[in-house]
Amino acid sequence: MVVETLFAQITHEALSPLSKETSLIPVCCVCGLLRDESGSSRDDERWVTQRKYRKTHGVNPADCLLTHTYCPDCFTHVMDRMSEIA
Repeated sequence: MVVETLFAQITHEALSPLSKETSLIPVCCVCGLLRDESGSSRDDERWVTQRKYRKTHGVNPADCLLTHTYCPDCFTHVMDRMSEIA
């Protein structure tokens, strides 16, 4: 119980300065592009630079929590490389 309460407090403190929209930003671990999920559906996802994201949302991505993933181009490249190795 104490651990859960402490975790909740730490998480709340870490997320409090961030808006819900920018609490977790996916970033490509290869090229560094950010996924802009401001569209209405997954089809509207766009991969943008940090500068473009900051300009569009008024938020510095460096001040947000980032989660690593692959953009479509890098994912294709990594999968091609993996198939060459195997």
